[in-house]
Amino acid sequence: MPFISKPISQVFHHLPRRRLLTIGVASAGALLATAPTIAQTIEARQWQGAAAVTRQPEHVVASTVAEWRSLWSRVGSPPPDMFEAGRMNAVGIFLGRRASEGYAVNVLSTARRRDRIVVVFEERMPMEQMMAQRTAPRPVSSAPPPPSSPSSPFQSGAAGFAAPSAAASLPPPPVRPMSHPTSPWAIILINRADLPVSVEQRLFR
Repeated sequence: MPFISKPISQVFHHLPRRRLLTIGVASAGALLATAPTIAQTIEARQWQGAAAVTRQPEHVVASTVAEWRSLWSRVGSPPPDMFEAGRMNAVGIFLGRRASEGYAVNVLSTARRRDRIVVVFEERMPMEQMMAQRTAPRPVSSAPPPPSSPSSPFQSGAAGFAAPSAAASLPPPPVRPMSHPTSPWAIILINRADLPVSVEQRLFR
């Protein structure tokens, strides 16, 4: 009886389809197991303002009705009648005293990360303050200026100094109108109480 060989491709096509499907599902499960954990957005409601009674910077988490009322006592307003103990958590963010207007709490996200809920916020500030932080100070040369002649008491272009004529032509710095001190705040009501809550501040860059 003669020996008949089959090509490898034909043998592969005769494999049961169920086995191929099982292999595909197992591969997909392995990829999901190794994928990084993605933050899950949590439903929340927030209030904010710029004139809290408290002038101390702090982050406070409330999980009871008494703590919810204590948060609003820091603001100086009656608490909304919507907190449900055992089903909700709340976070109060108080920036403390600021010298002028233009500061605020900007809540960026409220999301679940692994085994906790994280509230991320940043501090908004006046535009000139933001620009001042972005602008790095210019280095000034500490070398002594060259000696000047008796007939010329100022040397134009001396290291670290501008000529008198150039200094006179510079525009005066803008003057910000006087404003009252503020104390920005925000309160976030989270519709979950089964996970611990933490607060993170994103620094301005």
